[in-house]
Amino acid sequence: MILKRLREETFRNHSAIESQMPLLDPTMSLEAYYDLLSRFWGYYAPLEDRLMNRIAVYWPGKDYLWSEREKTPLLTLDLQSFGTSTALLPKCTELPQLDRPAQVLGCLYVVEGATLGGQIISKHLNTNLSLTCDSGAAFFHGYGVTTGTQWQSFRHFLTSEAEQLNQDDEIIISANATFSTLAQWLFHNKSQSLFVKTETLSHLRLKESTSIQ
Repeated sequence: MILKRLREETFRNHSAIESQMPLLDPTMSLEAYYDLLSRFWGYYAPLEDRLMNRIAVYWPGKDYLWSEREKTPLLTLDLQSFGTSTALLPKCTELPQLDRPAQVLGCLYVVEGATLGGQIISKHLNTNLSLTCDSGAAFFHGYGVTTGTQWQSFRHFLTSEAEQLNQDDEIIISANATFSTLAQWLFHNKSQSLFVKTETLSHLRLKESTSIQ
């Protein structure tokens, strides 16, 4: 079964990202969170543009509605709460290949699966940084109370399409490529400027000092 293979054969890459993610670290600063949020936007914005185009071609009229699942608008909303325009933020250019339906399915597995831990993360962000889905944590809040329903809907879509394609190996390769390119962008391009303006950093420090009081 494709879902079982995906879970088992992406475990190593998935765990590698989780081990480096500071989101549940009680000492994570607001500036560190902002930096990570900016990097997520830089990856998701170009990736989701490609996904939207491919889904419209491969699955027009399907029940899987990408317009209801895009994460980039949530990231943009979060960054705007810090007084940031995304116009100057860098975008990742080393993205997974999405030239065939199986590759898109593998990528979607990673993107959709990332929402499952959102409820735990959003609670932690609220406790430690006083952030809510209306003030900088909308991305991690994700689908909110409908997260489980949305995941089950995606599982059904993925399983059904994978059975028709009969290209499970390519789906798994694509999922691992998505984990790999995401990790590379989040954790190994630290020298790349995020164009953080002075007033943005001042705003972050003000929010952080307020949340501590």
